[in-house]
Amino acid sequence: MTRRVLLVFVAALLVVMLRGSTDAEAHAALLRSEPAANAYLQRAPGEITLVFSEPVDLRVSEVHVLDAAGLELILEPLQLGADGFTLRQPLPQLEPGIYNVLWANVSRVDGHGLRGSYPFTVLNRDGSLPDQVNSVGGLGSDPDPAPEAEGVAVRSLSLLGLLLVAGPAVLLLLGVGNERARRGLSSTMLGGAVVLAIGTALNLEVIRDTFQGQGLRDLLFETRTGGYWLTRAGAVMLVAVLTTFIGDSPKRTSAGVLAVTGVYLWSYSATSHAAAGTGSAWSTGFDLVHASAAIVWIGAVIALAVTARLAWRSASYAELMGRFGLLASVMVFVLLATGVLNSLAQIDAFDKLWETRYGVTLLAKLALMAPLLLVGLYNAKRAKRRLISGAPGEPRRFLVSATGEAALGVAVFALAAMLTQTSVSKSVIDEPNAQLFDQLQPAGDLDVQLTVDPNRTGINTFRARVTLAGVPVGDVQRVRLSFRYQDDQTVGVSTLVLGQTDTGTFSGQGPYLPLEGNWRIEAEVRRPNADDVIAFFDVRPGGAAVNYATTGGAWDNPAPGLSWNEFGGLVAVLFGLGLALFKGQIPLRDRRATWAATGATAFGFGFGALLLFGVHGHEPSPDIPTNPVFPDENSLTQGRELYQQNCIGCHGRTGVPPVGLNVDPYPLDLTVHAPQHPDGVLYNFIADGVPGSAMRAWGSGDGALSEEQIWHLVNYLRTLGAADE
Repeated sequence: MTRRVLLVFVAALLVVMLRGSTDAEAHAALLRSEPAANAYLQRAPGEITLVFSEPVDLRVSEVHVLDAAGLELILEPLQLGADGFTLRQPLPQLEPGIYNVLWANVSRVDGHGLRGSYPFTVLNRDGSLPDQVNSVGGLGSDPDPAPEAEGVAVRSLSLLGLLLVAGPAVLLLLGVGNERARRGLSSTMLGGAVVLAIGTALNLEVIRDTFQGQGLRDLLFETRTGGYWLTRAGAVMLVAVLTTFIGDSPKRTSAGVLAVTGVYLWSYSATSHAAAGTGSAWSTGFDLVHASAAIVWIGAVIALAVTARLAWRSASYAELMGRFGLLASVMVFVLLATGVLNSLAQIDAFDKLWETRYGVTLLAKLALMAPLLLVGLYNAKRAKRRLISGAPGEPRRFLVSATGEAALGVAVFALAAMLTQTSVSKSVIDEPNAQLFDQLQPAGDLDVQLTVDPNRTGINTFRARVTLAGVPVGDVQRVRLSFRYQDDQTVGVSTLVLGQTDTGTFSGQGPYLPLEGNWRIEAEVRRPNADDVIAFFDVRPGGAAVNYATTGGAWDNPAPGLSWNEFGGLVAVLFGLGLALFKGQIPLRDRRATWAATGATAFGFGFGALLLFGVHGHEPSPDIPTNPVFPDENSLTQGRELYQQNCIGCHGRTGVPPVGLNVDPYPLDLTVHAPQHPDGVLYNFIADGVPGSAMRAWGSGDGALSEEQIWHLVNYLRTLGAADE
């Protein structure tokens, strides 16, 4: 009676804990900042904005600002944006100078902390650099930090405890007839509960170390991380109580233990990488199923080894091994299928498999899975038959192979624990190295050679050399550079007029590449008695990267590299494949059930193939598309021909509308208006037309232009009207 009362009490406590921790989100990496790292600003910013990949806890997050001498500025309280991802630090009026931002945060997902720092510069009012030297050293942050050893060890210990708890419960449900083996499984389950309790207690110490300055009560009851820890602690208590009922009702108790184990795993999934970011509801579900399948498979193998060791030759293994073989096969398939889906949700680029810690760890896990699957296949085929038939050397040989399978499985779990403590690949931003840019491009009858030194975000020196048939041109009046940021069409265009340093050679300096990413530099050359010409250069400076990733809802597409159609099609195909593999092994009660299983299999394959191949796989194009066509001589020639064929009647030969057109409103002067818009906006004007005007939609209807032709037109429009300025 006392045990039942204790069981009810612990269960009620667990329910309360679950209600208090229903929403949380793992490493909150810095996606972007304003001002950006190493930025050179014409005017002082009013605040610092830091956008992270996951929600952060304001109580244990902080931002400090130091000047060039290392003195800390007095700041107003830090603010957290309504989205939970953005920290805003109001600033006092800053004078020209160098400033250093030092930030630290704690993720509301798993309580992991990150920190980083970077400088920015406020230029003098005339645009020159302030006469200061930054005395603050050690700035920067590792975009892909190494996992904390303590966190990996604690998570590994907890996973081992779950294996030792869940495995015996699975085998008792499958039906272990030998009494000695049942007692051994009960003892294993109890030992697993002890290991799980130790891991959970040590996890609290890791959490407290991250939340330094927070009282224990506030940590447990006021933070989401603490709430989920309480859930795990309650689950451990409930498992410990349930194990005392094994002797009375082995199967019912085992079912209860597995249910509580699922709750424990859920609390881990809810504080994992899967719970953070877009599509967290899908990712968390996949992660929970993935972990459950792995726990059931490897845990049952461990329990099977215990059973073979204790029952030895006194047990009949035929019925048990038949049930276990089917269960293990299903769990392996579920494990592999959900592993694929989880990888697609956490890795947004194929090369990040070997360029990030998460990707390398995942590859190591996959490499270890290969021998694990081979040993498992051997045990499921040959070793199982030998054990059932009582072949010479059994069950000793089966015990050795099963122990090997379990050991490999535990090693895979250790790598899985490392993955949970490592920043996911999609939150790691590439930071390309600076490399001198030096390129020659044609511009009409001229050649323009542009160098950008050192080709980093921030201050660069720009040199242009203008030649005709390899000889420097001496009558060049002006070389002007225009800078267009290709990765974000909302960033305005800036210009720099170069000063002449030698015959045909021009130079200038300034912070005209403030953001990492793809830039297009237009070098416009003016000469007397000749049309202005433009050379185009695609430049990518090295330096601190800027990530324009956007966050979506819990039920949005979780795979950053796939469209909804592609991701949904893959899920449907995996579902159909699973049914095709196992419906013949699962006993169905009547013909209707058989037909239903066959129909579901066909539906999975058919619907998946339809989504993957029969439906357009791309997401809708953004409002402002990016120009995919480089403006080389071929593109400009085609654009000129298209302009003369279709546009010259309204916009004139040079982009200036002819006088006397009977059109209302009158066509725009392209020499004035085209430079004011990014390429994507010009594309939309041409493709979709301008409502309320005579400008038709050239992307549809009779005489429609292809996408590539419209981009050629856009490139040609960039060359219009320079001589009239």
